[in-house]
Amino acid sequence: MMHTITRPETTLELMLDLQPEEALEWKAQVNQQCTDWQDVESATHLVALIQGISRDGDWLVVQTKGLNGLPIGRYAQAMNSGSGYQVEVAQICRGTTRNWRVGLGSASDEAGNRPFGGVAASQNLTLAGTSEVIVSWLNGHGLPLGYGAALHVYQ
Repeated sequence: MMHTITRPETTLELMLDLQPEEALEWKAQVNQQCTDWQDVESATHLVALIQGISRDGDWLVVQTKGLNGLPIGRYAQAMNSGSGYQVEVAQICRGTTRNWRVGLGSASDEAGNRPFGGVAASQNLTLAGTSEVIVSWLNGHGLPLGYGAALHVYQ
């Protein structure tokens, strides 16, 4: 059984000097106002975008640039639930989408991932955890240590 170590928000270190290995774009809804797709400039810019979804119902999607017209790519999405953040990361490959709902520890693996279903307590992340997961995923490093995820496959 894996045990989770809780880290204070102030000790979280992000690898902000790393750049995504591919061009990324983002779209968000903040305070019920939706943006158009725009380029992600850097990991620091990405963290600022995540910090911008600060109200209940705000969301952010970051994806491989032009993903809708590509056979392969990935995305990450986060939504502010009012009591934390729901985070999902995904990989798309020739019509199959592998979507992981991310949380802390092995409990998040077992919590499941049903479309439009609620998130378990273990899948409700802090702002710092949300930033850590999304930056790591989009920099091509997968999930950071201590996080787990429940898979849902779309065809």
